[in-house]
Amino acid sequence: MAERAGGGRALPAVEEVSVDDVVLLRSAVLRPGLALDASRYAEDGDPGAHHLAVRGPDGRVVGCATYFPSPWPEGSPPVAGPAWRLRGMASAEQVRGTGVGSALLLAGIDLVTTAGGRLLWCNARSVALDFYRRHGFRIEPEEFLEPPMNVPHHRAWRPL
Repeated sequence: MAERAGGGRALPAVEEVSVDDVVLLRSAVLRPGLALDASRYAEDGDPGAHHLAVRGPDGRVVGCATYFPSPWPEGSPPVAGPAWRLRGMASAEQVRGTGVGSALLLAGIDLVTTAGGRLLWCNARSVALDFYRRHGFRIEPEEFLEPPMNVPHHRAWRPL
């Protein structure tokens, strides 16, 4: 089943991989200049964590995203039921705008929905909010700095 991007082109293939397959891209895109271990998350080894990737023609990972069960961080969640978090979504500069991010997000939404998730949330970089809006996410108005890079973010969520 080939998903289609808004322009009608087929989206890239997504596969489930190990955390070791995604950590280099996470480091390069999300945490440049920090030690590689700064791109490993406490949740990476959780039994419910799923690391998804898109590979380029040479086999290298050019896009990645990690999904895992995680409760809404504070207060009442906007949707009742099991919540999942998206974390570590990154795409290599040369593939941005080609559907890699959309493919990873759609595959993750399918994965979370199949696992019984009712809410998908993330801390989205402020520069990527339009991407999340296009995929049905709602954006919380408060902007905050996310350590360790202190890049502006908003909490984003989507009912499933």
